[in-house]
Amino acid sequence: MVASLKEMKQYKNTAVFKRYEKEFLNNKLTAEQAFYGVIQYLWLCKKHEMDKKENPNNDAFNFVCGVYPEMREIDDMWHTFLLFTKEYADFCANYFGEFMHHVPETEDNPSPKLTDTEFSRYLSYIYDNLGEATVRIWFSDLID
Repeated sequence: MVASLKEMKQYKNTAVFKRYEKEFLNNKLTAEQAFYGVIQYLWLCKKHEMDKKENPNNDAFNFVCGVYPEMREIDDMWHTFLLFTKEYADFCANYFGEFMHHVPETEDNPSPKLTDTEFSRYLSYIYDNLGEATVRIWFSDLID
């Protein structure tokens, strides 16, 4: 299993925070909030991968764990963290046991389009594993 979220939350990288604050002056999330969002997202994706493998016939896990447009500020921080390649690689190795790749959206690799049912499953999975506050932060544009 991967490290706990509580353990991962202890990781701080002031250089990443400063870069984010400099680059994304108009974002609502603070650097620390956005960074914790990245940690949560990566942890959730890894957990989803493991849950799906352990329960291949459970439809509750039939969705793509992805970064959607509403999560732009989390993605902004992920991009910022990726610029610090050694630190990012070390973080992934220490907490996940492997490099967690960021696959950008391109013409050949468009972002996944979820059905309403799949999106509902994704939101439920986030809610069940990270709580209502995370759903509200990540998808505030849809909720407010």
